[in-house]
Amino acid sequence: VAADVVRPVGSMLERLYRVFVEEDATLVEVNPLLVTAKREVVALDAKVTIDGNALYRHKETVEFRNPGAEDPQERMAEERGLIYVKLDGNIGILGNGAGLVMSTLDVVAQAGGEPANFLDAGGGSKAEAIVDAVEVILSNPNVSAVLFNIFGGITRCDEVANGLVTAFGQLDVKVPFVVRLDGTNDEEGRRILADAALANVHVEKTMLGAAARVVELAGSAAETATE
Repeated sequence: VAADVVRPVGSMLERLYRVFVEEDATLVEVNPLLVTAKREVVALDAKVTIDGNALYRHKETVEFRNPGAEDPQERMAEERGLIYVKLDGNIGILGNGAGLVMSTLDVVAQAGGEPANFLDAGGGSKAEAIVDAVEVILSNPNVSAVLFNIFGGITRCDEVANGLVTAFGQLDVKVPFVVRLDGTNDEEGRRILADAALANVHVEKTMLGAAARVVELAGSAAETATE
């Protein structure tokens, strides 16, 4: 930065940082930044991205929202109260609790798979939330298999199983599901799935086993789709 414009550039950076913090932004960008012949510093264009989870604190900003620029799966998940981040892979992921979901992404990647999303159904997930989660995951056309990894604490595994059974009854499910249930009412959850005899649902006892199975099934589904 030329010495004669250090102060105005510094002033602009200070204001940009203030916007970033006060508006709960994830991005505040000025590009291009121009110095005129009169040595004036001018922002010719700018982009600001606000954290969607913080919009309730910035009601005046909501009117500037452009839904058309948002990812459709992420928008659908937000409308249904789910925490969802779209990724580039083909294996849908659902878990309860951010830490468990992150661990699930890791073990799927270690098994050679590529996660299609991060979806945290939250603690105490009810059957209705599971139906919503399945619909969001399957709305991504890249998904060729889905892994449910549930550790029941306040979340009951039988509620998750009932939600999955309901989802299969309401939605046109064409991809394989791998389900791992552990914790509160896990035996009841597995019994519900066994009694329902859902087509293409595979129950695994361990997270590593579930990850290996879903990667195998995703590969088989992808090969079938290309034939």
